[in-house]
Amino acid sequence: MDSTFLTNMQYLMANFWYLFLFVPLLPAIISGILTAKLAAKKGYYGYFFTGFFFNMIGLIYVVGLPLAKDCAMPVRKRNQQ
Repeated sequence: MDSTFLTNMQYLMANFWYLFLFVPLLPAIISGILTAKLAAKKGYYGYFFTGFFFNMIGLIYVVGLPLAKDCAMPVRKRNQQ
C-alpha cells in the first residue's frame, strides 16, 4: 500500500469523523421510524428499537403482526335480569 493512501485515509477519518458515525445510523433511524409508524397503525406501540436494531427483519416482523383489535378477546355480555 502506498503511504499517501494511508495519509489520505487518516486525513478523511480525522476531518470527516461524523460521516463514519451518521452514515450507518441514518438507515437504522429511518427503519426504526417506519417500523414504529407501521406498528402504530396496527395498534401497537414501542416498536422503534425493533426496527432500529433489526432493520429489515424487524420490519418484516411488524408487517406480520395481526391488528391489535383482532388479538383482543371478546368480552362476554352479562345476562341482564
